[in-house]
Amino acid sequence: MRDGARPGAAATETGRMNSMQRDSLRELLRRVDEVRGLSQPGESPAAAEPISTDALLQTMAELVQELERSHRRLIETNVQLVSLREVASSTVSTLDSGETTRMVTRYLCRAFGFDEGFLLLIDRENGRLEGTWTHLENDREHSYAIELPLVGDYGALSRSLWLNRTVVHHAPRRHFATMLPDGHPLQDVIERLGSTASVPLQRSHTVLPDAEPHELCGARCILGDPAVIAPPPGAAAEKWAFEREERQRQCLSCDLMPMLGVIGMARRVEAPPLGSGDVTLLESIALSVAPVVENARLYQELRRSERFRNHVLDSMASALVAVNMKGEILTFNRAAQELLGFPEAEVLGQPFGALFGSDGETLIRDTLEHGREVLRVETLLRARDGTPLPVSFTTSLLRNERRSVYGAIATFMDLTPLKRAEEHARRLDRLAALGRFTSSVAHEIRNPLTGIGAGIQYLARSLGPEGPQRENLEFILSEIKRLDRIVQDLFEITHPRGLQLNAMPLEDTVRRSLQCLEPMVGERGIRVRVDVAPRMPPVPHDQDQMEQVFINLFKNALEASPPGSSLSISILGGVPEPLPGRLRPDGAPMVAVRVEDQGCGIGPEHLKTIFEPFFTTKPGGTGLGLYISHDIVKRHGGSLTVTSEPGRGTVFVAELPLDSNGGTP
Repeated sequence: MRDGARPGAAATETGRMNSMQRDSLRELLRRVDEVRGLSQPGESPAAAEPISTDALLQTMAELVQELERSHRRLIETNVQLVSLREVASSTVSTLDSGETTRMVTRYLCRAFGFDEGFLLLIDRENGRLEGTWTHLENDREHSYAIELPLVGDYGALSRSLWLNRTVVHHAPRRHFATMLPDGHPLQDVIERLGSTASVPLQRSHTVLPDAEPHELCGARCILGDPAVIAPPPGAAAEKWAFEREERQRQCLSCDLMPMLGVIGMARRVEAPPLGSGDVTLLESIALSVAPVVENARLYQELRRSERFRNHVLDSMASALVAVNMKGEILTFNRAAQELLGFPEAEVLGQPFGALFGSDGETLIRDTLEHGREVLRVETLLRARDGTPLPVSFTTSLLRNERRSVYGAIATFMDLTPLKRAEEHARRLDRLAALGRFTSSVAHEIRNPLTGIGAGIQYLARSLGPEGPQRENLEFILSEIKRLDRIVQDLFEITHPRGLQLNAMPLEDTVRRSLQCLEPMVGERGIRVRVDVAPRMPPVPHDQDQMEQVFINLFKNALEASPPGSSLSISILGGVPEPLPGRLRPDGAPMVAVRVEDQGCGIGPEHLKTIFEPFFTTKPGGTGLGLYISHDIVKRHGGSLTVTSEPGRGTVFVAELPLDSNGGTP
């Protein structure tokens, strides 16, 4: 023996240590039994028997197996929760909340083995819980849409939301899950339930105090208040119910309302009741689903807000363009597209001035750089075809919540109709003044002209046909005739003759007009072709005045046509055709006379004013012929239109109605 140690003392120490270890092992085994549910707390059957090495090894093996199973279940649950988030996230961009709830509840039943799964979301505008209840039976899914009022008490589902806590019921017949209208397909399912669990879904950024109403909502906040389900006894119950519903409505209208909805599961009577593990799993699922539901709700609200904004912008009568600090276009509403001729996709991100001209860009730059907002300033923009467009221009700054400027808005209205109205009013004023002038001086001008003409004719006879001044006298006579024609045209404009409508072939009037121009046709060597549609009905018209119209149209076409070219005159109608025969806007059939020449055409800048008085491009012209012709056709109830392209000739179309009620006498 070493150091004089006694053998008996060492054996005693070893035995005492073994005894202490046995006690510790018995205590550990008792706790294992409690955790595993093999015995009730306080009982320690393993302590009465000696601890054997085999029993200890068996217990350790069982613990390892259970730990492995627990970890496998934990990993499986985590994978399922991740998959659930992915499934729910895939529906974030959908505008249909029913699709979101349907996919989530179907996944709950399939992945987690729920007999019944439901997800209901708050519709604050209508005061309802809306969503889906999915029922799994015999490996077949049945999903039902469900709607529940939020104001009042309609069962465990709505109670869980208002109490803001998990609610578990094991006696659904006494604590019903929800109230459904008669005939709802879920009624049979609800009656067969044995236990239900409901977990509220909250917005992630909201934290409610544990026991007090929401600090920012005031004392009337009902969330988490047990009074939501605990009516007082006796006559005070009616007042309590009214007060509860008022508080519920207040919470639904509150911007701080944190609740998103409620998620839950249920089992049928014949199945084992829901345990604490099921509830814990459901609460974990709720934590995973709530952010996804919140994101989906925010996305739907954003899209709804965006659609509302677009509807407002597109319904505006004024054109609107929003730009950033660089002057690049951010928003371009429908009125702007129609006015300027650009589609929105083509202008977004483009500099305003590069598209619409420097005048508008200067105003926007002054607003962006110097804060000079303008109100209804008249300026010019450039349309897509390059046409200058007069507009009334207004600008205002775009500011964020910190009042920092990040862009500008320009609204503008087309002044073209106003300009035309002003010009029309001025033209009417000129015509009225001209009418007064014509009435007062027509005879005073014509009488001297008649005398001058008679004197010139007498002088011409006295000079003889070969006199040296013969050419000058003929020029004076032609100018006298031109003056007389101008006076006559002015008189016809200001004092139009009444129409004498007679139904007769329009072809006869056309040919009589051509007969008056035969010398001009022969002189220029123009080939004239007249085509008349078969079975052309007679047309009510004033022959003399329409003859004046056709002479003017034919004469203009002959003057514009190069020598040796052709002039095409077509008479069509009775049935709607693309051009020229068509229906009048009120449905009455029209007859059209189409006059097409092979001249140099008319420029687009002149087409807009060709029927206005005193407009002419011919030397010595009065600019009244087409105006008078347009007025005569218009008083017949018809229309006179022109299409032309430089270098490719001109087409005039005179349309007259086949009934005699379209014109004015």
